[in-house]
Amino acid sequence: MIRWLLFFGLAGGLTAYSFWVYLRVDLPVPAARALAAVRATALVLLLLLLFDVRVPAGGVGGAPTRWVLLDVSLSMAAPGPDGVAAWTGASTRADELRREGWNVVRFGGTTLTAGLEFDALPDALTTRLAPALAAAAEGGAREVRVLSDLRFDDGVAIRAALTALPLDVAFEGFGSAVTNAGIARFEVSDLLQPDRPMTAELEVHGGATGDSLLVEIFEEAESVSRIWVRAPSSGLRSGVDLELPPPSSTGRIRYTARVSLGSDAFESDDASVAYATVGYEEGAVVLVSLAPDWEPRHLLPVLEDVTGLPTVGYLRAGPDRYVRLGRAIDRGAPVDSAAVRRAAVDATIFVVHGLGADSDEWVSALVARPGRRLLLPIDPAGAATAGIEVAPPRSGEWYASPDIPTSPIAGALSGVPLQGLPPLTAVMTMDQDAGAATLHLQLRGAGAPENGFRLVDRSTGRMAVSLASGFWRWAMRDAGREPYRRIWSGVVGWILSDQEILASEPRPTRWVVDRGAPVDWSLPSDGAPARIVVRSGEDVVVDTVIGGVGSASTGTLPPGAYSYSVLDIAQDTLAAGRFDVATATTEMLPASMLPDLVGAGSARGRAGDGAGRPLRTFPWPFILVIVLLCGEWIVRRRSGLR
Repeated sequence: MIRWLLFFGLAGGLTAYSFWVYLRVDLPVPAARALAAVRATALVLLLLLLFDVRVPAGGVGGAPTRWVLLDVSLSMAAPGPDGVAAWTGASTRADELRREGWNVVRFGGTTLTAGLEFDALPDALTTRLAPALAAAAEGGAREVRVLSDLRFDDGVAIRAALTALPLDVAFEGFGSAVTNAGIARFEVSDLLQPDRPMTAELEVHGGATGDSLLVEIFEEAESVSRIWVRAPSSGLRSGVDLELPPPSSTGRIRYTARVSLGSDAFESDDASVAYATVGYEEGAVVLVSLAPDWEPRHLLPVLEDVTGLPTVGYLRAGPDRYVRLGRAIDRGAPVDSAAVRRAAVDATIFVVHGLGADSDEWVSALVARPGRRLLLPIDPAGAATAGIEVAPPRSGEWYASPDIPTSPIAGALSGVPLQGLPPLTAVMTMDQDAGAATLHLQLRGAGAPENGFRLVDRSTGRMAVSLASGFWRWAMRDAGREPYRRIWSGVVGWILSDQEILASEPRPTRWVVDRGAPVDWSLPSDGAPARIVVRSGEDVVVDTVIGGVGSASTGTLPPGAYSYSVLDIAQDTLAAGRFDVATATTEMLPASMLPDLVGAGSARGRAGDGAGRPLRTFPWPFILVIVLLCGEWIVRRRSGLR
């Protein structure tokens, strides 16, 4: 009542205001009263929209007042002990109500679809009823029948909707208890040392409370662990931490967890896939030393400390042999260049120490690719790999000048005593106009200063190049440890302050894509077009050309394992790998019914006041407001008013 009194008061004020403007403020014109009436009508109509007035259902536009909300989630297709799925009874009941004049709407996730299709099996991955109830209220429904197996994901939202919406809701449950067990969560951690055991986290749901569920873990196609997990109570999960045997290889390893239960009626959640990176961590700081000396030993811990990222270092020990940097007990067996390359491709910052004329081709190729780089070359050929021309290294003792030039790392060096530090060696000079100086180095502490670093702001990722050697001497003295830390902190801080760098090669953004989600790809920042070929076994399921910068999508794919290859215009392979589209869902995880909503198979929500279809859901009020305001403006102009 108060709401309507307020509405009529405001409507009267707006009407009076319209006539006052035309009869008292504007110049008198013959059409003044008609124009005032048009403006008042438009303002009152806008007020009706703001007050969310409802039109009696069936009165305007013929909106149906009786809706059937038919659940089309995956759990509806799971057969019960009698072999009959809930979908069979629910679809038959929906067809009966449709013949009686009810409007049938299928719901499951966030998308509603009108009509009843017997040939289309349930495929929604969630059961969210609250959005469907809100849509029914918006559409002018007064009476709603919900046909479902009553496994709702949004019980709290349903209770709120039944309290707030002016609907008369009845629930009809279908299907009987379903025998099921599934994997709710499965994660495998990355492993730096391939000879160490793997760790995994597992959660299961379903089964009979108190019984045990058999879970088997596979590394690729080989079974590596079998464990019994206690079945949790209905609607809950049971978790366990596992220790798996050391992996049989390095790189990105595929693990599968599979739960076994006799007479399992819902197979979609029986298996879950996870990928683990063995031998390195994705997103780490990766250092490769091609000419090992004392620098990597001091530099790597500093980079880990100042960036907060995991770090891994590799020292070249021979042709195609690399030893991991660290304590002897943590090093593990030597690895080949393929393992090091995989780590470098996925690195946040790729650090190359000892880059020179005899460097391996794969290292030079990675340096030139998009990404963040920190390079410590030993000769002009190594600097040329980064696109920098320098003179051959000059011998002698080069001391850091206390005069700090203006540069992106000047703040990190502010207040740091640079006098008295051990000298650097093998300084490679370059044209002073090639870039701003970052650290002045002087031969024997006198003479013309030379630049200690070259900072390159590339569109494909920032790169810093050291033009001197022997910084490790600073770290070996107490007085030099802080300057050593501060200078590398400033350099990598500048590198990381760049905008987010895209993948160095086209690749999926996730190795395990959620079921029903599109397969998204990260693209390099060079914007070159690339051909993506995705295969399921031997069958090609996607063959398309993508380009641009940032990301692209190849649409949704059915659950399963896929391999991919990315080719450039010359049909050379840029990248290759594999990914999975998950089969697992949590459709069977929620409790089978809501006791406070459902009793004896059905229950009713509270029908509120103001039943009907909201006026704002019709197009004609907005069209009428536009027509009235435009018509008023045209007549005002022709009448001589502004």
